[in-house]
Amino acid sequence: MDERVQKVLDYIEAHKDEYVALLQRFCRQPSLANTGEGIAEMSEMVRAELEKLGANPQVFETGGSPFVYGEIKGETDRTFGFYDHYDVQPVDPLNEWHTDPFAAEIIDGVIYARGVADNKDGLVTRLCAVDAWQKVHGTLPLNVKFLFEGEEEIGSPHLLPFAEAHPDLIQCDGYVWEGGNREPGGPAELTMGVKGLLYVELYSTVSEKDAHSMYAAITPSATWRLVQALNTLKDRDGKILIDGFYDGIKPVSQAEKDALKTDVFNESAVKEILGIEKFIGDAHGEDLLMSLYYKPTCNICGITAGYQGEGSKTVLPGKASCKIDFRLVPGQDPNRILELLRAHLDKHGFEDIKIECHSGCLAHRSDPEAPFCKAVIRSMKKLFNEQPCVQCTSGGTSPMYAFCAKTNIPAIMFGSSSESANIHAPNEHLAVNAFIDMIRINVTVMHEFAVQE
Repeated sequence: MDERVQKVLDYIEAHKDEYVALLQRFCRQPSLANTGEGIAEMSEMVRAELEKLGANPQVFETGGSPFVYGEIKGETDRTFGFYDHYDVQPVDPLNEWHTDPFAAEIIDGVIYARGVADNKDGLVTRLCAVDAWQKVHGTLPLNVKFLFEGEEEIGSPHLLPFAEAHPDLIQCDGYVWEGGNREPGGPAELTMGVKGLLYVELYSTVSEKDAHSMYAAITPSATWRLVQALNTLKDRDGKILIDGFYDGIKPVSQAEKDALKTDVFNESAVKEILGIEKFIGDAHGEDLLMSLYYKPTCNICGITAGYQGEGSKTVLPGKASCKIDFRLVPGQDPNRILELLRAHLDKHGFEDIKIECHSGCLAHRSDPEAPFCKAVIRSMKKLFNEQPCVQCTSGGTSPMYAFCAKTNIPAIMFGSSSESANIHAPNEHLAVNAFIDMIRINVTVMHEFAVQE
């Protein structure tokens, strides 16, 4: 390990309690983009920490959650970008949490809190890595930009407008993007792309109020109407039946297929985490990974209708709704998929079903041959003395395209979290040692990219 880097790693080890306390403080502040709870307070906390680092932070109002930007000049002309988000998912169902979701308790070396693994851990590790380098060496090895938003968990509706309004601020040589995994005993996982997303809500309304279920023999049901519409979207094998849905999808390259051979996806462990006996179609191996990474989806997130409380209530619902997310792949435009969905429902006689679009974003994949990507791979080899797992894309979504697509900026997701971290679920957690490892990774990657010829 380079001597300059080792000194910073030693500093991190000596000050790890201080850095863990900062993560706890961030996690104890609620920041729910869907309701706005705590967003103002959280964005101010982010701004204040950037101020301490000398990043001259700027807070941009977006019409939603503020965007917080900061920049620090370094020793070289290369510019390193950190993208993270300070908003978190709702905590529901609250009764399934073993701790207060905003207490950030540490139990047996593990922090439990909403946002601790998505993505306040990533955001805080950037702050800590820069702080540690400055405390040891004064000047950073390269220019660093911090780009922190507060709406990722609701689809980043204001991120693209921000990027289009401030192209100079988002320009850099490579982005460290959100977080990533390094399973215990396994190699670091580097993810160089994400799926796109279309998130919609469908509404069925047959009357303004519910009725006694005795009228079910002669009165339409909003719930059945919605279920019948949903039943036209997919067949039993999982194929999406919307005309034109698969048109224009870019074929998976041989290099992308070859990358699957080194993937560390643990089928049995993931099935245990998810509480299932088998995957769809009892898929295994390369077929399973091809579906996870390269197959678009149509998923029903939730259905709301009628009475769902304890006991019985014989009611005929007048209204029903459901939320659907489509995970999209390169070549699919969420705006076009929205149009196709509307046409599909109309074609099948469901003109009355209303569609509300909540968010949408395009898929994006980085070039693994880009100098920035190669520097990250080398960093992982040096830090952990092992070959990292390189994934061309994630099965999930993040708004990479907003910053990276137009000027082809490479971006990589990496970290030390785990598939079992309960992201978006009750009892979200992160091992303290994994958090410290993430700080170490950031320091090593900054240096490696700075000295790369």
